Amino acid sequence: MTDYEFGTGMTDAEIESFLRERGIGVLSLSRDGRAYAVPVSFAYDEEYHRCLLDLGFGPESKKRTFIETTEIACLTAYEWNSPSEWQSVVLTGLLRPLEEPLDRSYETLFYEHAKEIEITVFDLPPEEIDLEWYEFVVREQSGRSSS
Repeated sequence: MTDYEFGTGMTDAEIESFLRERGIGVLSLSRDGRAYAVPVSFAYDEEYHRCLLDLGFGPESKKRTFIETTEIACLTAYEWNSPSEWQSVVLTGLLRPLEEPLDRSYETLFYEHAKEIEITVFDLPPEEIDLEWYEFVVREQSGRSSS
């Protein structure tokens, strides 16, 4: 644990606890020196040190294009209640599709821990959204909190 000018470093156990409870974050991708970030729901799988994501793609998906060219992705989860009460965790790692057929335990874990993000964010009928399962394999992690 490290103390910073603003906030205190979180231990690995604190980071993992926060990830299990949070269930939403921002996934950052890159392509040709450009960044692209999207809100996502996730479930933290501590056994394999990864996050499970059920990503939605519309036709001509910008997100899919960026996923295909991203070597190392970033997933940020945070909670801000006030200037003196906050936490944030930044993960870097590999984002890759999960093989089909999907192990049912992954879905169970996801729906127990991920927070819902309305599929209506796509401005498309739900039947036009392709849902695909991904894993974000954590390679590096850091966290800070106000306490």
